[in-house]
Amino acid sequence: MTIKEAIFFIVSFHLASDLIGVKMLNCLALLKLGRWIKKPKQLFMAIAIGIVASLPPMIAGADSGVGARPHENAYEQPGHTSIGRPAAGADITRTIEVNIKETESGYMLFEPDVINIEHGSVVRFVVDNSGSIDHEFFLGSFDEIAKHQQWMQKHPDMEHSEKNSVKIPSAKTATLDWEFSNITNLEFVCLIPGHREAGMFGVIIVHDHFRSRP
Repeated sequence: MTIKEAIFFIVSFHLASDLIGVKMLNCLALLKLGRWIKKPKQLFMAIAIGIVASLPPMIAGADSGVGARPHENAYEQPGHTSIGRPAAGADITRTIEVNIKETESGYMLFEPDVINIEHGSVVRFVVDNSGSIDHEFFLGSFDEIAKHQQWMQKHPDMEHSEKNSVKIPSAKTATLDWEFSNITNLEFVCLIPGHREAGMFGVIIVHDHFRSRP
């Protein structure tokens, strides 16, 4: 059994509880993030983000997200983590190709699953679905995605219409344009029930590493 298969087994076991499942999956997202973090200060910040993202929403200071449908376009709402905004006609400064793959062993994957983006970039994601079933590409904060996942488990037929998401039918390609106006860490994911659990999530690190220093 490979390390990823062992992790997948543990996550699948804990998904018997919605809350524990969300905690475990956010921890896995943090592990992906940690592969790219070298400095102790950055690692400490990432751990703090992971702890907050893994807390029950009522402890983290937000609604539970299970009893009420999560806000559409939550990134625009007061009290929500700012993840940027729709490009809205701004000039594209970078194009990132993301491929969706389905493996014979049952995994569903984004490639790449860790993306570094410079603060202020206007990015066009070109998402190619080479799989045999439909998927989606949903961009959001760890907390927002945790709420959406809990809601989707109880309302599997709900479709997203937010500007920070796009649906990609089998054998098709879709695009999503986004301006990353805030230095933050966020997640991209497929929230169709069962897909995130099968591996369809990744981490975006928005940084200012290349900004000139005085």
